[in-house]
Amino acid sequence: MSSLKRKRADNDDEKKILAMILSKQGMGATPYDIKAATSIQGPLVTKALKSLKTKKLIKDIQNMNNKGIKHFFGFDVEPCKALTGGDWYTDGQLDLAKIEDLKKICVTILSKSKKKVVTFDLFVAYFEKTNNEMSREQTKEILKNLVLDNVVMEVKSNGMNEYAGIRIGEICYRLTGKKAGDGGEARAGAFASVPCGACPHIGLCSPGGAISPTTCSYFQKWLDF
Repeated sequence: MSSLKRKRADNDDEKKILAMILSKQGMGATPYDIKAATSIQGPLVTKALKSLKTKKLIKDIQNMNNKGIKHFFGFDVEPCKALTGGDWYTDGQLDLAKIEDLKKICVTILSKSKKKVVTFDLFVAYFEKTNNEMSREQTKEILKNLVLDNVVMEVKSNGMNEYAGIRIGEICYRLTGKKAGDGGEARAGAFASVPCGACPHIGLCSPGGAISPTTCSYFQKWLDF
């Protein structure tokens, strides 16, 4: 319903309160803010807010950081993430089902990868292609969650073997061997100890360069292992 088809504020109190709320945009306004800004008495503010909500000129949500406080917004205004809890909250509740579904998708992508290693940009491209409305930051948060669960490990490309074609030093992800929610121990395998992932000079490493896999004593020891 467009704002043109809605009823309008009937009196000066409603007009003042509506104007004040709209001026706050995504941050909204609490009843205390409204009383302080308009000098309208509490009972009249409560009455006006109820009337404006009935007319669908405003709406309210609870502050995620203090659920005893309501913030009022223009009916078509999107509340800021600081109040709603961010992208992972729906109607003030953490959307665990959505998070778990996205984690499963990431694990499936990794398990179906022929090289068993996937770059961050490939995850982003997948979600863009499937119209999943996942931002880069959200994708990063899901992968970080999987790393904390010890289901996925974050590694850096060394440009060789399964990393062939991936820029040296680029962040990649691979499965640890532990399934999400199985409660078992992670099975990282011998690759978990490859020195490249923790090397501070990985960005300068290249075949034939001053720093290279062929001259690296740590890498040679790992190959011997």
